[in-house]
Amino acid sequence: MEVDGRRVAVVSLGRPERHNALDLAAWHEIARLAGEFAQDRALRAVVVRGCGGRAFSAGADIAEFPSRRIGAGVADGYNESVARALASAAAVPVPVIAMVQGLAVGGGCELAAACDVRLATVGSRFGIPATRLGVTLGLTETRAVSRAIGAANLKYLLFSGALIDARQALAWGLVQQVVEEEGVVEVTAALVQSICLGSEVSVRAAKQVTDLAGADPSATEQHELLRALHEEAYDGPDLREGVAAFTERRPPVFRAGRS
Repeated sequence: MEVDGRRVAVVSLGRPERHNALDLAAWHEIARLAGEFAQDRALRAVVVRGCGGRAFSAGADIAEFPSRRIGAGVADGYNESVARALASAAAVPVPVIAMVQGLAVGGGCELAAACDVRLATVGSRFGIPATRLGVTLGLTETRAVSRAIGAANLKYLLFSGALIDARQALAWGLVQQVVEEEGVVEVTAALVQSICLGSEVSVRAAKQVTDLAGADPSATEQHELLRALHEEAYDGPDLREGVAAFTERRPPVFRAGRS
């Protein structure tokens, strides 16, 4: 889809009859799509949503567990696929927004946490009941959720197996805004429009620098990317347009993107 001439991708988790449970094929598809998004220089934002309105995602498809996740050797491959999908989603260089309606549980909660921003309806619920299943969290999943809510709150979710409501998720920082069911699409669209109307290089740099702030200081590749964005911003046309618009008291009109 396009917003004000800018390209925006919408990823729909499409198994509403199973509350959008994520089977192994879905984890592979998430990683594949994220890899494509990372190479698309015309892309300005990504929205991830669940189909059906009752769930963002109820998590990993437990029906697959007997064949794909029981036994350490078999589980290793499955868990690596989940980690790859979450890491790939987090690494998309443009904003990734989770639009949460209903359940975001287990892997669904982890996928939402891997996104940059989470918008939720008042009826949404979040949790990671791993101890009720007897599975363990990998480091990738743990880091994604812990960055959002902190170690103690994550431990509470894991120890208790509880599902928290949207208001509690907002208080913990797991979601950034809670809206009525009928308003979530409009609020998501407004955020996407704000992103699209902003300077592309500034938006990409904003994501990169905030991610880098909590990363390993020795992550030289990320530092190099941030430096490239810095040079592009200060040598490119967007800053000149932004200053001119401010001086002339008008909205800035930034370039629509690059091919």
